Amino acid sequence: MLLRIFICTVLIVSSALTLADTLKSESDLRPFVESIMKEAAANNLQKAFEIMQPLSVISGAEFQSVALKSRAQREQYGARYGNPVGYEFIEQTKVGESLVRIVCIEKTEKHVMPWSFYFYRSPKGWTLNSFNWNDQLEPVFRLKQ
Repeated sequence: MLLRIFICTVLIVSSALTLADTLKSESDLRPFVESIMKEAAANNLQKAFEIMQPLSVISGAEFQSVALKSRAQREQYGARYGNPVGYEFIEQTKVGESLVRIVCIEKTEKHVMPWSFYFYRSPKGWTLNSFNWNDQLEPVFRLKQ
């Protein structure tokens, strides 16, 4: 139940447009995501969210709320799945000229957690429009169908 609340919160909050920094090129998206995933895989979720925040369309206070909820959820997962041990890039998909999704998995001692990042090309550059992570594997397998 908490997972669904978290995902809904991220999606609802991400729909509120605010001023965000941008990445100039589509080729910058994957390195940006990998910098986030490296921190998550090093069990430094705070730093991962600090990297995300400047490109996110979520306002500062709302973003901090999402980050706090995410860290709390992560502590529950940590007890269940063990410590992070790495990450793996899964895919980058472009829809039209303005939307890109990047999917990675965060590896732990006993499980993996998919992370999805959605980027929108605004008139000023690429912004992180929304993101989510969870412990559900079925959607990752649907990517390959």
